[in-house]
Amino acid sequence: MRCFIALEVGEEVKKKCLAYIATLKEMGFRGKWVEKENLHITLFFLGEISEEQMKRTAVMVKNAPYDPFSLRINRLGYFQKHDKPSVIWLGFKKSDPLQELYLAMKKELEAKGHQAFGNNYMPHLTLGRIKTAPEDWNDRLKVMPIKNMRITDTVLSLKHSTLTKNGPIYKVLETKMF
Repeated sequence: MRCFIALEVGEEVKKKCLAYIATLKEMGFRGKWVEKENLHITLFFLGEISEEQMKRTAVMVKNAPYDPFSLRINRLGYFQKHDKPSVIWLGFKKSDPLQELYLAMKKELEAKGHQAFGNNYMPHLTLGRIKTAPEDWNDRLKVMPIKNMRITDTVLSLKHSTLTKNGPIYKVLETKMF
């Protein structure tokens, strides 16, 4: 099973993300945009895991003993390949509770036999994978207004991902409300 652990975001955040995507399209960016129902913040991409690993991970997610916390979106960013953006995302103000959650879950996942995960987690909410960008793409991204957005209604989830030619299909396997 191809799985990952994510923080789900609420409807208001999803609506704002769709507005950012519409603006990027108007600016001339073309690519595979994340559908509203698939918007999330990935904590851990687990890759292909066994049914037993999935069950142990589901219990870990269900029993995650963490207090509620909020996140603040404060910037637009991108990953780059060959001097062009390959992924455009929204980034977050540093969050100690999120970092603590990441490190605690990382330790538990690695103890349960999952691959090693890095210590430098950079949380982001992917808007799209870019295929073509305007020549002045960097200038356009620099002037795109990003309003600070507070996320308070996050849900921790374990998801199964099935890849299709039209994009991924996600199925929630377990959740934990904060």
